[in-house]
Amino acid sequence: MLTYLPPADIIAHPGLRIVLVRGVPSPWSQAAKAIFEVKSLPYVAAALEVAGANAEIAAWSGQNSAPIVAWQGEAPLNRWLDILLLAERLAPAPALLPADPLQRALAIGLGHEMLGERGIAWNRRLQMFAGAAASGNAGRLAPLMGKYGFDASDAAEAGGRIAATLRALAAQLAAQEARGMPWFVGDGLSAVDIWWVATANILAPLPAAQCPMREASRAGFTATDPVVVAALDPALLAHRDRVFRACFRDPMEF
Repeated sequence: MLTYLPPADIIAHPGLRIVLVRGVPSPWSQAAKAIFEVKSLPYVAAALEVAGANAEIAAWSGQNSAPIVAWQGEAPLNRWLDILLLAERLAPAPALLPADPLQRALAIGLGHEMLGERGIAWNRRLQMFAGAAASGNAGRLAPLMGKYGFDASDAAEAGGRIAATLRALAAQLAAQEARGMPWFVGDGLSAVDIWWVATANILAPLPAAQCPMREASRAGFTATDPVVVAALDPALLAHRDRVFRACFRDPMEF
């Protein structure tokens, strides 16, 4: 069972520690945690409260967002790729990036399309903000809209960008399956497969038995944009289910 420690405890911890978003299946947090667990890297965790001040964590890391990862006396990290590269350094096996340079570049590029700026998760967040703005009752999202920035015209393009990436992911998965490889890149499990499971939960969350959360949150995490829904190939969801069973806590904990 995932145990959250007080921020002061993980700040003082001499080994690997991570700050995770609490209460919702944040794609960035869930991906980082799953990568550590696939690599059998022991860690301690603290919780980031959504839209909270999180003053102790922010003072230590310079960030009021999650995930935040730190190893020993090294500076805290918060970017999805930096977190993966740290995990690869600490536990080279099993490798989650292909050894081949072109396949590795493809893996990192697909990761950016999911978790990077203007990627799927970024654009889904814009869609959530747009819904809150249209309702006239942003509630808990209001501080996040200010923090991450919200532009209505940019949000209007989000669905098309998400759909384009989903079609590219489906095509890549189909090409891999045609050569007998049931993974997004290379010849085995990679970070791309893990990133996809985490990202899919902001499009079509796993059922409550695997991904328990408040129903109000579930509605917000479920894509309803017809352009996005049409691009969400069933093969992508089947791949999500298979990788989830192999690599993630069941049920997810956050």
